[in-house]
Amino acid sequence: MSHTNSPTNHNWTVEIVPAHAERTDVLAGLVREIFVTMIPGTDERDILSALAQLKATGFKPVPHVAARGFRDDHQLRYFFEGLRDHAIEKVLVIAGGLSSPSGPYQNSLQVLQSKAFQKSGISTVAIAGHPEGNPVDAEAEQSLLKKLDLLSEQGNAAEIVTQWSFLPEKVNAYLKQMETLGPGIAVRVGVPGPASLKTLLKYAKVCGVSASTAVLKKQGFSLGRLLLSGDPSKFINKVNCSQNFHLYPFGGLEKSAEWLRQNNQSA
Repeated sequence: MSHTNSPTNHNWTVEIVPAHAERTDVLAGLVREIFVTMIPGTDERDILSALAQLKATGFKPVPHVAARGFRDDHQLRYFFEGLRDHAIEKVLVIAGGLSSPSGPYQNSLQVLQSKAFQKSGISTVAIAGHPEGNPVDAEAEQSLLKKLDLLSEQGNAAEIVTQWSFLPEKVNAYLKQMETLGPGIAVRVGVPGPASLKTLLKYAKVCGVSASTAVLKKQGFSLGRLLLSGDPSKFINKVNCSQNFHLYPFGGLEKSAEWLRQNNQSA
């Protein structure tokens, strides 16, 4: 008998860019944690302002910390001091979207080793998982283990938030792998929110979701639209062994909030 995974009553988080913090009222009652991106060129002061807005409206903000975006130790220290001032307890530490670092930090492990992080008061760290492989790290599995080991030594709780995918079989294989590599570590599965196929393909190219892109292009527009763009639950139904999901609202916050509401989600 095949296993299905209904989206109802799952634990959901959502990701936004800082400028959208003022539009998150549509997510009230649907999610508790909202992740705030740090895309190249974003001023860290804008991120800190977004975190303050989210906290003021009752959400728990989880900022991205993109290693390659920091020019120097001073900028990293300033950002972590700002997080401490806003009583932020959890972050997502990633390498970031830049092909080469702006300063001394090449990868997320180096940020976790920094004095700025160690003095930040952060208690929980989310790190990125890549069900379809990491296009910029040929030793992604070993890198992940090093981060998990370091966080354990530092006394920090850890969780994994995966890159989004169109391929539930890849996600299921990754979840199975993580049961061995990181037993007891929660894995939050990335899900593309309701969006047109054109929008999904655009983000897939940017995010390096190569296998999914190839499948959709090969199978054509109608299959992609049928499986994904109208209803993410068609993807979720085929994901096993996880009740934790992370929504990437590529089609807009309003559309994603409406989908969560229709599927009886609550914070």
